[in-house]
Amino acid sequence: MVNDSDIIDWYNAGWNKKRKWLVTIDTSLTTGRYAWVWETGEEIMDSYFRTFNVNPAGFNFLKYWPDEKGLIPNFLLPESLRVKSIEPAPLTLRMLAESAKARKWLYN
Repeated sequence: MVNDSDIIDWYNAGWNKKRKWLVTIDTSLTTGRYAWVWETGEEIMDSYFRTFNVNPAGFNFLKYWPDEKGLIPNFLLPESLRVKSIEPAPLTLRMLAESAKARKWLYN
């Protein structure tokens, strides 16, 4: 059975190899000091679902990594192309650990 340490060890091995920051079970991947961009987030979550055999059904990637504004400021874009500023929901290692124990994504 997966435990919290398994998730922390997996995360450190892939994304904190040099142990540059302290990682705890409450570390967030999407908010705070060490938030990842969506490209890395996609890589992390793909690895997570494969490594821990978690069913990704119900996981909403855009909830945790919402669309980002582009290089052109919104005020210069037609209204139909403007991107709303949405704060990402926190995605913590604890959430990953609990879902890995259940073998399915638990948070909507």
